[in-house]
Amino acid sequence: MINLEPMSETDYLVFLAKITPEYAAEKVKAGNWKESEALELSRKEFEHLLPQGIHTPGHFLGKLIHDDGEPVGILWYELSEKRLDTAFIFDFEIYAPFRRRGYGAQALAALEAHARPRGVKRLELHVFGYNTPARELYKKAGYCETNVNMAKDI
Repeated sequence: MINLEPMSETDYLVFLAKITPEYAAEKVKAGNWKESEALELSRKEFEHLLPQGIHTPGHFLGKLIHDDGEPVGILWYELSEKRLDTAFIFDFEIYAPFRRRGYGAQALAALEAHARPRGVKRLELHVFGYNTPARELYKKAGYCETNVNMAKDI
């Protein structure tokens, strides 16, 4: 079973050092940003979203921990200021050695159990179109596509 626990300051610094270049690379891969500017844009986006780090109001940055104490991933979501019954999942990752073992579904169930008492009735997220495994996981967990952006390089 997977439990959702708050990140410590140290956990957050490790998370930020990892996610900043990964997000930059994903935005480049998706065609949203130029490689030359991606890392700086990524840094600015995280500074904007999390100006107070793990203490940023409305945000929950968590570690996904297996019952045996093993960290298997991370999950970050925000309670919407505009729609009080909605939360947006900013980041969700099951670490590579633990994928395809049911932990993703367990983590999403843990998220629901964590968010529901906070008044959340709807969870939303963004997933890059090329991330087929994640899209399949979300579909199996009951998420449906609400918007689809498409592009073609010419």
